[in-house]
Amino acid sequence: MNKAYWGLIAILVLALAAFAALSFMPDGVNVGGTRLKTASFAQDLFSTSESEKDSAATAEAAPAKPARAPMDTTSQVILFIGDSMLEGLGPRLAAYASENGHTLINVIWYSSSTEIWGSTTKVQEYINQFHPTYIFVCLGTNELFVSDIKHKRQRYLDNILAQIGDIPYVWIGPPNWKPDTGINEMLQASCAPGSFFLSNGQQFTRASDGAHPTRSSAAAWCDRVCSWVMTTGAHPIKLNRPTAARARCRTLVLQPVQ
Repeated sequence: MNKAYWGLIAILVLALAAFAALSFMPDGVNVGGTRLKTASFAQDLFSTSESEKDSAATAEAAPAKPARAPMDTTSQVILFIGDSMLEGLGPRLAAYASENGHTLINVIWYSSSTEIWGSTTKVQEYINQFHPTYIFVCLGTNELFVSDIKHKRQRYLDNILAQIGDIPYVWIGPPNWKPDTGINEMLQASCAPGSFFLSNGQQFTRASDGAHPTRSSAAAWCDRVCSWVMTTGAHPIKLNRPTAARARCRTLVLQPVQ
């Protein structure tokens, strides 16, 4: 290889080195009183793009998915409160309680709602009376079509949740037969992560009133809830499927508010 060829390679290498060095000068360089704009490929090469920065910031800001508690295999005292939906859910949950060594107390308040329960201290009174270690709630069916629901119901919902306090719970959402005006959204936003079971959108066979699931459909609904508690809920407890279709338990009945 002749000297001319090596000289050409040397010139190209020196030119490339000079170009790279100038590219690190974002303000350019003065040559004979004239400012020459320099290249920016080195800055582009070594700097993080805005989209990458935004993605990293978003990842850091995103809340971590709450960890599930370990499976609690001990016997529980379960308090189940709610509206007339407990007529169908209660006997099936009682079978689960009997199968898995739990004690269940049902409190059915006919035609009740978050407003009716949340206007009282009933939840706290039953907690003081029965000392539950786990709570199930099924409320919202009588509020599917309340307009401006957050303004009208949020404070009552907050009061119920405040009375439940630190006791593990599952709130079973209403079994919609028509689109609601916000009750499910309010419940899901207010309940602790992993503590709200969305029933809306599931398939139900309805009784003659068009609203309540039939007994068999309610039992299947309860099966889905119990499976969810064990596999997905924030506070899993032992709820293996029972051999009996239903069972009896202590049940308190409150009449509608006049």
